Amino acid sequence: MPSPGGPGVYRVAVEIELWSVVAEREALALAGPGATVLSGRDTAYAVGPDTIVVISPESGAGEVVLPGPFPELVEERLGGVLRPAVRAFTRLPEGCLALGVARSAELGYRRGALHDVRLSFEAPVPPDLLGQVSPGLDWLEQAGFDPVGAMGRFIADWYAEIPPRSASDTGPAPLRAFHRAAAGRPEVYGRSSVIYGQAVSDRPDGLLTFGQEGDGVCTFVMEPDGDDPRVYYDGLSDRLLPERERLSGFLLQSVLARAAMDGPLGGMAFVDRPQARRIVAPLRRVPLRPMRWPCLFSRCYAGPGTVVLIGEDDTDWFEMYVGVRHPALLRRLRKLGLDWESFTDC
Repeated sequence: MPSPGGPGVYRVAVEIELWSVVAEREALALAGPGATVLSGRDTAYAVGPDTIVVISPESGAGEVVLPGPFPELVEERLGGVLRPAVRAFTRLPEGCLALGVARSAELGYRRGALHDVRLSFEAPVPPDLLGQVSPGLDWLEQAGFDPVGAMGRFIADWYAEIPPRSASDTGPAPLRAFHRAAAGRPEVYGRSSVIYGQAVSDRPDGLLTFGQEGDGVCTFVMEPDGDDPRVYYDGLSDRLLPERERLSGFLLQSVLARAAMDGPLGGMAFVDRPQARRIVAPLRRVPLRPMRWPCLFSRCYAGPGTVVLIGEDDTDWFEMYVGVRHPALLRRLRKLGLDWESFTDC
């Protein structure tokens, strides 16, 4: 699949609902088979046989103004006698918002050259959609080599509307970083699993208890020494079960798991392997080894404004949890025909 930033060809057409939020490549694919992808003045274009897709950096409630200069092919098609349909999107932090097919395209010329294009639409975009802010994926770029930094950036973005407070400055560095990011944000400390405000030293083996599964089925314990100590589960088996990642990676993945499991928007379903593949297809896997909770192999995936947790205990069925920052991000999953155990989109 070619990059939206330069010329290329898309070979697959898709259908996208009005005001849904999709990835840029999905939006550009709407131009149809053989569409040529171009860019100009912060705007992306896909020029197909019958359709031009436009992705603008900004939009008003009922119109989009595209500034020049324009790629030669775009100017040629828009200025032609048989003007193609123009399908427009505007960029949001979590993806591209579908504005629909332009009702009219008013071309403005200066000194004989196309200067701007004003697109108008039948249905104005609801103000809350244009004003929404959700986290992108900058944090994911550093997850593999700096999980503590990635965790801090994710929490700051995902819970941006909740101001942080001062925090306890005890424990190993990853735990201190967690408390600094989570202070004043009880959602980050969690419900499905809980990270304690302060580690407890009440075990005869000297390990420190710093959290638990939400119902108390198991506790999370760590070694008392070291900058990034090993983590164990106490209660999942007849002996301590070591986590695959050390504390820094565990804390990042546990934060992501709680975003998928505890948030107000999202759901849970049991899915088979083909369904799991379709769910995570547009997402990126967090580059850490699988957690051992809530399933033996629990992997996190992320997209703009979306976190998915896929848990595998056997080869046939998976537990799937999804959390999003806006209801529109659930539309793709709603179409997959999953048998939801729970689902909240408002």
